[in-house]
Amino acid sequence: MKKKALALMMAAALAVSALAGCGSSSKTTSATGTASGETAAESGAAGDTAAAQADGNFNETGYPIVKEPITLKVMIAIRDSDSLTDFDEMPGVKRLEEETGIHAEWEVIKGSDWKTKLNLAFASGEYPDVILATNGEGQLDDEEYGVTQGIVIPLDDLIDQYMPNFVERRDAEDNDPTTSLVASDGKIYSVGYLVGQNINTNQHYFINQEWLDALNLETPANVEELTEVLRAFKTGDPNGNGEADEIPLEMGLDIGFNGIRYMLPLFGLPCDPDKWIYIDDDKKVQFIATQDGFRDCMEWLHMLYEEGLVDPEIVSQDFNTVETKLKEGNVGFFTAWRLVAMAYDEGVASNSVLWMPDSSASLYRYLELCRPGAFVTSSNQNVPATMRWLDALLETDMMFSLYYGEQDAGEGLGWIYDENNKITVTNDGSAEVKNYIDCNTLFFAPGKYLSETFNMPEQRTEKTEYCETYDAAGIIQKYSNDYLDMAPLTSEQLQDSTLKETDINNAVVENIAAFVTAGVTDDSWNSFVSMFDGMGIADYVQMYQDAVDTMGLE
Repeated sequence: MKKKALALMMAAALAVSALAGCGSSSKTTSATGTASGETAAESGAAGDTAAAQADGNFNETGYPIVKEPITLKVMIAIRDSDSLTDFDEMPGVKRLEEETGIHAEWEVIKGSDWKTKLNLAFASGEYPDVILATNGEGQLDDEEYGVTQGIVIPLDDLIDQYMPNFVERRDAEDNDPTTSLVASDGKIYSVGYLVGQNINTNQHYFINQEWLDALNLETPANVEELTEVLRAFKTGDPNGNGEADEIPLEMGLDIGFNGIRYMLPLFGLPCDPDKWIYIDDDKKVQFIATQDGFRDCMEWLHMLYEEGLVDPEIVSQDFNTVETKLKEGNVGFFTAWRLVAMAYDEGVASNSVLWMPDSSASLYRYLELCRPGAFVTSSNQNVPATMRWLDALLETDMMFSLYYGEQDAGEGLGWIYDENNKITVTNDGSAEVKNYIDCNTLFFAPGKYLSETFNMPEQRTEKTEYCETYDAAGIIQKYSNDYLDMAPLTSEQLQDSTLKETDINNAVVENIAAFVTAGVTDDSWNSFVSMFDGMGIADYVQMYQDAVDTMGLE
C-alpha cells in the first residue's frame, strides 16, 4: 500500500513545474509562490492558527471542539433543484452545534447564483470562514483563489493534524484519492468530497442471453466469434416475432457509455471519455488514433455497418435515441455503465448479461478520486477549530444524517443500522422539502470505507461485481489514463493542450464517421495519419510523456 507516496511525488513535480512555468493564467505563480503577495498560509493564517491554539478556547481532541461557543460563517452551494428547510432547523445541524460548540451562520446559495455571489464576496474582502462547494453547480478554482490570490489556504498539514476521520479513510485506500486535489504549487487547498463505489472501470459489455438461448448459441469468446453471433442475431429471428427487426449491435458515434470509444478496448486500446491518448504498460504515452488497433476497429465497424449488424443510425443518433432503443429491449449487444437503475433497465436488464472480452482487450482503468469539497479562507480566525468542525461533519452517523436524513426517521426517510451494523438508506427521496443538507454536505467515503460501513444499493453492487470480474481477468489497463489529468503541466501547456484536444477530437470523430460508413483504404488511412503530423501530435504526446516521467508511477 503506497498511502500518499504518489501524492507526494506529484506534489514535488507540480512544485517544480510551477516554478518553471510562466504566463498570465491563474494557474501561474511566481518563483516565490506569491503572485499576489505572501500566501495566506505564510502570513495571516499561520498567525491565526497559533492564536487560536494559544487563547485556551480550543480542545485538540474530544467534544466540544471549543470551550466557549464560536460562530463560523459558512457559504454553501446547493443545487437549483433543492428545496431545503432552514439549516438551523435541521436535526443534524442542531446536533452538530450541540456536540461541537460551534454555531454555523449559513449562507445558502443556489448553483445558478453561485459564481456571482462568490465573486462579490471575494471582491468585497469580507470572506466567509468556510466555503462548501461539493456539487457540480457550485465550484471554486483553487488555482486562482488559492495559489494565486491566497484567499483560500493550503490544508495539507491541517488535515493531517486535525481531521482523523478523513485521514483514516484516505490512508486505508491502495491509491490516495486526494491526488486529484494537488494544485500547481504542490499543495492541497480543499478537503476532498468523494462518494466511492469500489469500481475500477466504466466500460462494460452486455449480450442478450435470451437471444443466445433462443438460437442455441454459445457465448462468444472473442471479437471473431462475437461477429458470428451478431450475424445470427440478424438472421435467426431470436425475438421470435417473425420479423427481421432485431438490432444486433446498438451504439452511437461519440455519446459516452454507448459510443465507439468503448469498442476500442476490444482492440487493445484503453480509450477514456476525454482524451485520445493513453498510458501503456511501459508507462509510455500513446496516441490512440494512429494505432493499428484503431484501424482494425474501424474496419470491423465498417463491416458490421455494411452487413447491417450495427444500428444504421450509428453516426447520427444521439444518447437519448440510443437509450430509447435500449429500453425497447430489441438489442443483442451494447456497452453501458451498468444495467440496473438506468433509463433503459426495463428493456434490456432482464435479458442481458455481462460479456467477457478475451485477453487481448485493454479497458480504461478508472480511479476513484476526490473533487474539491470544503475550503477555509485566509480571514478565518479559528482555523484549528474549523478543521475539527469539518471532520465532525464526517463522523459516520453525522455524515449520513446530513446526507440522507435522520437515523430511524421512519418509512421512506433517513437511514438505519441493519442487523450487521451496516447502514441501509431508507430514504426514498419523496420528501418535497428536505430537513437535511443532501449531497451538498461534505461527504468523504472512499470505496473501502463505504463497502465496510454502508449497504450499497443494487445498482452499485452490480457495477462493483462487473469491475471485479474484469479485473480478475486482467483486462483493465495497468496505468490509468486518469494520471494524465493530474500530470504536472505548466499553465501555458494546459492552455495549449486544451485547444489542441478540441481540434484532435473534432478530427478523430469526423473521420470515424467516414471510416464506419465508407470504409478504410490505405490511401484514406495514410491521409488520416499524416493529418496529425500537421497538428503537432508528436509534441503533444511528448509533453505528456515528460510529465508522466516525473510522477513516479509504480
